[in-house]
Amino acid sequence: MDIIQNEIMRKVVFLVVTCIIALTLQAISTKTIKRIFETGNVPRGSIFINLARALIWFLALLAVLEPVFGIQPTAFVAALGVTSIAISFGLQTTISNVISGLGLMLAHVFEVGDWIEVGSYQGVVTDITWRSTTIRSLVGDVIVIPNSVLNTTTLRKMSPTTACSVTIPLDIHPEADMAEVERDIRESVTEAVAEWRDPERTIDLIEQGYGSFGFRLDVRVPLRTMDDGLTARSAIVRACSGRSWLARW
Repeated sequence: MDIIQNEIMRKVVFLVVTCIIALTLQAISTKTIKRIFETGNVPRGSIFINLARALIWFLALLAVLEPVFGIQPTAFVAALGVTSIAISFGLQTTISNVISGLGLMLAHVFEVGDWIEVGSYQGVVTDITWRSTTIRSLVGDVIVIPNSVLNTTTLRKMSPTTACSVTIPLDIHPEADMAEVERDIRESVTEAVAEWRDPERTIDLIEQGYGSFGFRLDVRVPLRTMDDGLTARSAIVRACSGRSWLARW
């Protein structure tokens, strides 16, 4: 009985020590990777930290297989290889997201902190994980996009000048005097967003052609900071509401 108890105790101690070592290595690797993010030319994202953690715990599992569970590591790896083939068919999307995320980051397509536009979504990248990339829009919405979608969809990385602005689409009445409309827009919008507008850049009026409700005109206002986007947007809407040249709002 003492022999059995000693053997169980040995296995428990070995398992606990291995877990402590794995936790220590995990903490060290996390700090090291974050330090590399801050000082090196390496794209930031939790995907690298998650991969390091997964590798550490996989090696810890291999270390305890034979001493604690009596399983040969080579047999486990061989069985895992066969099983992973079957599992991979059910995890094709997940695997595609992981590979796509790594490819996008290693190629420096975008990084955390960049402003990107994907389809109709636009925002700043806040994190890149195993499966998806999270962006925060100008109005504060959190948008989660699968990495595989980013890898197969046209993506626009916005310059700081373009990103630090707010764009409002307006439908202008077909019979309105465009010269008078543009002058009215510039005067009213300039006054409305004076507190948040970047004075070194001009307000752009971008003609988009005719639509279902009239002539489409985009008003792009440069801002001092990206945090002013929601407030400036509301101010522009109030400034343009009720104008006689507005086809609809």
